[in-house]
Formats: sequence, C-alpha cells, structure tokens
Amino acid sequence: MTSEIVTEQILNVVKTYCQPDVVTGLMTDFRRSEALERTISTERRVGATRRQSRAISLGEQEKLDRLITLCHSRLPADDVCEVLLGIGDVFKVHGEINRAEEMYTLALHRGEESGKKGFVAEAYLRRGEVYSRRAQWKQSNADLGRSRAIFSELKHHDALGRVENVLGTNYAEQGKITKAAGFFARALTLFERTRQTQMAGVALMNLGIVCNILGDSDSALAHYKRAQACFEEVGDRNRLAELHHNTGMSYLSKHLLNDALREFNTSHSLSSSTQNAQLMAMAGLAKANVYYQLHDLPMAMKLVNRAIDLFPKSLDRLSLADAYKVKGMIHRDMKSLDAAASYLQTSLRINIELNNHLNIAESYFEIGLLEIKRKCTAEAIQAFQKAMAAFKKVGAQEDVKKTQDQITALEGKTR
Repeated sequence: MTSEIVTEQILNVVKTYCQPDVVTGLMTDFRRSEALERTISTERRVGATRRQSRAISLGEQEKLDRLITLCHSRLPADDVCEVLLGIGDVFKVHGEINRAEEMYTLALHRGEESGKKGFVAEAYLRRGEVYSRRAQWKQSNADLGRSRAIFSELKHHDALGRVENVLGTNYAEQGKITKAAGFFARALTLFERTRQTQMAGVALMNLGIVCNILGDSDSALAHYKRAQACFEEVGDRNRLAELHHNTGMSYLSKHLLNDALREFNTSHSLSSSTQNAQLMAMAGLAKANVYYQLHDLPMAMKLVNRAIDLFPKSLDRLSLADAYKVKGMIHRDMKSLDAAASYLQTSLRINIELNNHLNIAESYFEIGLLEIKRKCTAEAIQAFQKAMAAFKKVGAQEDVKKTQDQITALEGKTR
C-alpha cells in the first residue's frame, strides 16, 4: 500500500489489535489471489511474456479495503475505531491527506454506530486537522467545534489542548496572529497540566512561529529550543523535521543564511527518512529561498521546481502558492518579467482564495518590486500599499517598516 514503509506501518497498527497469524493469513491470501489472477491472465492471452504475467498484482485500495473488512469481522467496535484512526495517522504522516480523511471519516461513522462519544470526538478532531492542512477553514472549524463540545462534556482536558492547538493553527494560517497566539498559549497550559511532552513541544513550536511572524526571531528560537527537547525526548522525527524547518525560517529572518541552510538540510534529511512528502517539499522550497538570496538562481530554480512537483501530492495549496512566489522572484531576477508577473499573480490569487493575509502581503510586496523593475512607479506604490495594509493586519511590524521604506523611496522620486 503506497510504499513498503507505509505498508509495514499499517500492518503494525492492525497487528496491535489482531493476532499476528490472522494478518499473516490475509497477506498469504493476497499472494494467492495475485498468483491466480496472473495464471488466468496468462491463459487468456496466449503469447504473453513472463514479464507481462508478473505485472498483475492486487491494487493498493483493494488490499486496504480487505484489511479493514478483516478488522470489522474480528475486532470489537472500539478496536476497529482505534485501527481506523491509526491507519489514518499513518497516511497523514506520509502526506497522503485524502486517504487520511477517508480513514477518519470511517472511524467517525463507526464511533457513531457504536455510541462511543470519545471516538466520535477524536475522529472529528483528526479530520478537522486534515481539513486544516488543506486550508479548508470552514470545514475544519466545524469539525473542531463538534470535537471540542464532546471532549468538554467528557472532561478530556488533554484532548481539548489538541483542539485548541489546531484552532490556533487555523487562525495563524489565515494571518490572524494575535488570536492564534491565544489558542496556542491555552493549548500549552493544558498540555503541561496533563504532562503531554510531545504536544507541549508542538504548542511551543507554534508559539515560536507566531513570534517569528511578529518579528521577534530571538524569542522564536528560544521557543524552538524548548520544543526540540520535547521532540527529542519522545523520538518524534517528523516533528523534529518540522522544527528544524521553522528554526531555519527564523535564521532566514535574521539573514543568517548558512545557519538557515543547515537547518533546512537537517529538516530534509529527517523528512526523507520518514518519507514525508510535504515536509520534504517544504524543506526544498526553503532551501530554494536561501539559494535565491545567495544569488545562485540555477540551484534555486532546480529546488523550487522539485517542491512544486511534491506539493500537489500532499494537497498543500498554501505552500504551493509560496513556491509560485519564489519562482516569480527568480524569474524577476532573470529579467523574465512577464513570467514573473504570472507566477506572482498566481501566488496572490491562491493566497486570497485561502484567506492568508501574511502570504497575501508577501505576494503584493514582491509584485511591488517587480513593478519597480518595469519602471511602473504608480503600480509599485499601489502594490506596496496593499502589502502594508495586510502586514498591519497580521501585526508583522518589521515587514510594515520595510514596506513603508519602499513607498517613501518611490514617492521621493516622483516629487
């Protein structure tokens, strides 16, 4: 199913609840079915080559469906819910967001059928996180609201912390930074109260991201250092990959390019070891940004194109928009101004669709620099004014100052 690592991890989830010999029996049945179908295919196609006959195998979805059927027939309802949630987590970790959503929805239905409120709330929470990753804010907030209501009724404070954390992520991704910080702070309090080391690290990392957006990169790095200790304690390589990426972004903000590149390389190495396509793409895009600032445009273009190939697989539209922005910047420096305008406008359009004010501001800022190259002063000032309004909305004061400086310089030339 998808890859050997994913297959192994899914089977390990199932083996936690089913007897190992039951799963082994099903895998043996898979091989027998494949052998039978190869035989039938060879008989029907006289002259088929050995290679053609061996090409037949059961599809990934077919195997997964039969595995789930096995769980339904052999396990109590609670265990079936646990298995479905676990399989969804495997898909989510490896960036297969659509398949993760499918598993969480199945767990939700199973929990509702059995009247298990805890499983229903958990399924809503995890599906809400999937919607968050796809920038489907309305659907995410709806699922999270349902989850929050049930967990509050059940007094599950640890789970409530996770709900608060994802809600904070939703607001942060939309550029509502101050509101997001409140959710992350409440999540951290709940995680520390319930001694959830891993999730406390997540909340600390998110608070670091907020600090970085607000221009306080030193506080961001302090939060990341605390978060790193949490993730190392539990051995969470995916979170460590994410953390190193965010640490690199803070160094990038401080223009410490070598330090940033080191962090992005670490992030890429860790995410490659877990085959997390989304984090691999994010690390590659971040490295492209570094090489752009080092004026190595060929390497920057190579890395951004790799990222663009990977982002659709994880349905990460926000990062794809960011990749288009970087590619537009590269084309702008290569004096390919029409292509640059197309990429930057595409980035702007997607960010507007996803209601991300910070990314909208960044796209407008880069468009302003493009209009300067085109010697279109009025259009440049207009773009910078729109950028500044969006930067103000999210509280990015350093970016507000940088944008105002551009406007002041342009207005001075027109007097």
